[in-house]
Amino acid sequence: MTDVVYLNVDGEQVKARPGMRLLDVLREQGVDIPTLCDHEGLVPWGSCRLCMVEVTERGRNRLVASCLYPAERASDVYTESPRVRAARRFVLTLLLARNADVQLVQELAGRYGVSRLERLPAKQEKCTLCLRCVRACAVQGHSAIGTAFRGQEKKVGPPFDEPPADCVGCAACAAVCPTGAIEVIEKGDTRTIWGRTFELVRCKKCGASFATREQLVWVRKELGQEIEDKLCPCCRQRDEAQRMVKG
Repeated sequence: MTDVVYLNVDGEQVKARPGMRLLDVLREQGVDIPTLCDHEGLVPWGSCRLCMVEVTERGRNRLVASCLYPAERASDVYTESPRVRAARRFVLTLLLARNADVQLVQELAGRYGVSRLERLPAKQEKCTLCLRCVRACAVQGHSAIGTAFRGQEKKVGPPFDEPPADCVGCAACAAVCPTGAIEVIEKGDTRTIWGRTFELVRCKKCGASFATREQLVWVRKELGQEIEDKLCPCCRQRDEAQRMVKG
């Protein structure tokens, strides 16, 4: 098996590791590929279709989602061909109708010269249905949120729109959301998300609020030990800085 795959990206030869995601190859080369659903901490999903590129391989030409497509053999890759731009414009036209007030969508639409079509009724949804939040919740082991309905009525949320019993208030879903669609309210020693209010725990070392009680219960259950002193981000950053100073 070859150790290197040679790609021709927009007329320039590029080396890639076999099996490497095409999206990662392009980003390493400084190519700005738009995405909504992709996140480094999550399994590639390919739902937003904004990362589409054109690939010619063994005489076959097609559009592929670069976040899912592995670099396995010599190929010609076009990141801004007419077909690619047309595909992205189509996706952005639909997003602009659903997410008319989302700044990220507006910026991408402007980049590709997309304007809102009057025949498509404008909605003010913040959620782009990228499903980063659903995947993040599943990675945490909770699956407290998911999707409901289909088509234009499809949305993300807890079952039956009720405060989810499986939620531990970690707010990982909100942290990975690209549009700020998930509301998290922190007031005093409480955090409210998805209609549930959680009590925040303060770090015994620095006094900062860093997790909910439900989070800590879940961590103890999963790991079978107490590690509260290792969870506080403020203390972790301080300890890491001290280690770097000591060399």
